[in-house]
This record gives sequence, C-alpha cells and structure tokens, in this order.
Amino acid sequence: MNKKELKKANGDVFFQAERKAGNSYIQVNWIGIQSLETIMMGAGQLLNMLRELPCSAILNNNLELIGPWEDGAFYLGSSWAPKARNLGVEYFAHVLAPGIYGKRSFQRFDQLARHQFRIETFETNKEAETWLQE
Repeated sequence: MNKKELKKANGDVFFQAERKAGNSYIQVNWIGIQSLETIMMGAGQLLNMLRELPCSAILNNNLELIGPWEDGAFYLGSSWAPKARNLGVEYFAHVLAPGIYGKRSFQRFDQLARHQFRIETFETNKEAETWLQE
C-alpha cells in the first residue's frame, strides 16, 4: 500500500492519502482546518498518485475536517475534478464532515463536479467502502 501525508509548517498533518490493496481505490483523509493553499497541495498530491498509477475510485473522508472549505470547493470542482476524470476517476465516495459548514462546502463542490464522475455521500467510511466495492 502506498501512503502519502502532508503537513502544515507547524508540523500538523492536514492530508493523508493511501492506495488500497489491489488499487481498488485511494482513501483520502482531510484533517483540521483547510485553506485554499492546503486544499491545492492535497489535491496536487492526489493527482500525482493518479498519474503514477491510475485508479477509478476515491474515498474522500471529511470526518476530521473542521470548518468551511468553499474556496477550495470551487477549485476542486472546476480545476481538479476534470483532471482527475482524465486520469481515470469514475467514482467519488464522499464522507461528510460533521458540521454544517463542511456540508455546505461539499454542496458547492458537488454542483461543479457532478458531471465529471459519479458522486455519492455517506456518513461513515464503512458505508463509502461498501459502495465502492459493489
């Protein structure tokens, strides 16, 4: 398994990505408060992983995310999603953040990215994993 981790200048981990066995999907974990800069860095890392070895599915976990990410939602939906689609992503399982701000940011991303790949939302990683394995 191939695991990547990104840290802020203070040493806090804000992004983790791990390719699951058999390249079935890449699981991404967003941690803490995100800025446009951290989102662009994490999204870039994910694109690099897809360039190294294309994968058709992403499990995007926001359970540890804090607060809104609306600026990043626009970037992800308008710039990152088409690139990910061109690299083979067809399925995007999104585990919602517990707060209203993260859910509202996701709605913006969903509006922009829905035409790129099939997006489904979940409350837990287990539900998302089950959907991706169907």
